Amino acid sequence: MPTPITTANATACSLTVYNDGFALVKDTRQVPEISEDHTVHFTEVARRIEADSIIIEGMDVSELEYSFDLLDQQSLLEKYVGREVKVYGSLDRDGRLYTLLRPGNPLVLQDAETGEIVLDPRGEIRFPQNPEGLHAKPTLVWKVAEKRESEVCVSYLTDGVKWEADYVISLHGDKFDLSAWLTMTNVSGVAYKDANLRLISGTLNKAGNENQKTGNQELSPKGGGKQSDSFSDFHTYTFPTPITLENRQQKLLRLLSSAGSKAQTIYEVNSQSSNPDIYIEFENTEENGLGFPLPEGTFKMYRTNPVDGSAEFIGEDRIKHTEVNKKVRLKSGEACDIKVESKESGKYKEGGYEYTEYQYKIVNTKGEPIEALIRQQVPGRLWTVDESSHEWEKKQNNILLPVNVAVDQEETVKFTIRHDRSARRTIGF
Repeated sequence: MPTPITTANATACSLTVYNDGFALVKDTRQVPEISEDHTVHFTEVARRIEADSIIIEGMDVSELEYSFDLLDQQSLLEKYVGREVKVYGSLDRDGRLYTLLRPGNPLVLQDAETGEIVLDPRGEIRFPQNPEGLHAKPTLVWKVAEKRESEVCVSYLTDGVKWEADYVISLHGDKFDLSAWLTMTNVSGVAYKDANLRLISGTLNKAGNENQKTGNQELSPKGGGKQSDSFSDFHTYTFPTPITLENRQQKLLRLLSSAGSKAQTIYEVNSQSSNPDIYIEFENTEENGLGFPLPEGTFKMYRTNPVDGSAEFIGEDRIKHTEVNKKVRLKSGEACDIKVESKESGKYKEGGYEYTEYQYKIVNTKGEPIEALIRQQVPGRLWTVDESSHEWEKKQNNILLPVNVAVDQEETVKFTIRHDRSARRTIGF
């Protein structure tokens, strides 16, 4: 008889979960006395296991197979085609012997005594034993050449386990509170009991996946728990206490929190705007009460209503992995009480230069003064601002102009871009 090694023999479990919806499972169990046929059934592994990823430590294994032919009605009937089964009626204690000819729809049997063919007989079908090759749960079957240790550790990759970071930011004037939750989802086909949880940030290359980027971000909660570590070209975070993650379960774990951090509201305007885009910006620094890497995830934004103190939802945005000392920029929506009109007011050439004049009108009916930021995209590289009614900054292929607009006032911004069209580039060989 094969030697079963079940979860009752488990001594340790660890779960390393990656961004791309897969996980590395390390399942350690005690090894009982091996039967004479040297066959082991390592039961209750993930249904979505990658069979070619299995590593077995603690045993010398000469033959290994992953058995996913599970014990259910259809597979049991198929295994008994051509074999004898008994059918018991409601008042029949002894049952009647039949040979199974067809496994279903309709179920076809032949009476062993009379030879008659019976379709879908009424009654309870009983099988003398579980046929070889069927398992109640996904099982690894292997032949043991040598037992080396008292425990065996089986490592494998499986699909169906993923993590995602979700953030809630509550704004109170120019201050905010932040909480982050880790959402774990398990549809791999097996539960992980008291598992040591580790997360890997970044993207790994796998065969068939054209995305070959690697990440260098990390996770790190503020206060308590283990800080993130660098491993190979990736960063990891290990949760301080084991977790249990059932199959077909979604579980939320507290990742980090902060209070009293400072944020800035930016009203951004471009040439396509009729209303400014609203952005919430803050510095991810220790001085700002933060200073921990933020994994990719979704921010839900709330702002306190000064009338009654209630929190109102003001938008949702998604960030990529953000390192320490970097700025976080979240789009909340559009400002309905700030109006924008923009146009290209003139264009002319002079010498080897081409001049383009722009004009923006910004009207503020918000009830409080605002600072708007004009972001004008400029094509080409050989350009500068020739004239401007406001201070400006060149940033890559954009000109940025901050504009203060008083309550119920209109502010007009004019500037001229000068392009150098005289330059020529020669490519030589």
